[in-house]
Parts: sequence; structure tokens; C-alpha cells
Amino acid sequence: MSYTLQQEHQILGLIKQRRKQLQDDRAALRKADELSDRQAELIASELEDWRMLEIKNREIRLWRRQTHFL
Repeated sequence: MSYTLQQEHQILGLIKQRRKQLQDDRAALRKADELSDRQAELIASELEDWRMLEIKNREIRLWRRQTHFL
């Protein structure tokens, strides 16, 4: 399925928003001294998944821009 540039931009915004929320949640749990090792691992894993999606989104957008000018 192909997305429009606007949809890809919206997806990137949602990815960034989710990553920021996870980072904020982790910081709040850490500050309250309620972050278990297991929770930290799960959050780190999810953050890595979101980071990879962000990279993939950016790669697709870059590829589309490059092929658009060919």
C-alpha cells in the first residue's frame, strides 16, 4: 500500500508522539522510583521498535523524493 506524502508525514508525527510519550512515562516512573527492571526492558524494546519505524518512514520518504526527481 502506498501512502501520500501527507499521510507519511502524519505517520511520522504519530511515531514521534508515541516515542515522546513513552520516554515521558519512563522518566515519570523512574522519578517516582516505580520503574522495575522488567518495565524498563519493555519500554526500551518498544522505543527501539518505534525508532525503527521512524527510520523506515524516513527512508521511504527520502526514496520517494529521489525517484520523483528522476
